[in-house]
Amino acid sequence: METIYDILVKEHNLVADLLQQAMRDNSKDTLLKIKAQTDPHMAGEEKLFYPELEKKEELRELVSHAYEEHNEARSIMSELESMSESDKNLSSKIKELKESIEHHVEEEENKVFPQAQKVLSSDKSQQIAQQYLEFKQSFKQQTPASMR
Repeated sequence: METIYDILVKEHNLVADLLQQAMRDNSKDTLLKIKAQTDPHMAGEEKLFYPELEKKEELRELVSHAYEEHNEARSIMSELESMSESDKNLSSKIKELKESIEHHVEEEENKVFPQAQKVLSSDKSQQIAQQYLEFKQSFKQQTPASMR
């Protein structure tokens, strides 16, 4: 069975591909695809994964930083949503989003996950994975079709 780490890494890779596409096409459609991937991803991490990690004193600072990075990505995405495709600053804002997310993913995969694997059992990481997949399904059903 997949662990939460397996699922999150797959999603990180998918978003990385979409960010590359956004850099090439400066398209609002591509940005909507990124948002459709990142919104449930971040919400799921914040509801199910991070709270488990926060129970461990040694992980609280890393998790707090991860929340800050999520907020930064949301803020940049919000700015992008209000821009038009003809905006001359669109490509630089997409680049900012890409760098923000890449930095977060690197820290999560190289710092948070290895630390989490030391404190969460394999069973627990599989249980969180199942809850995460169910949460994402529910999240997407609550999201308007135009945002998926």
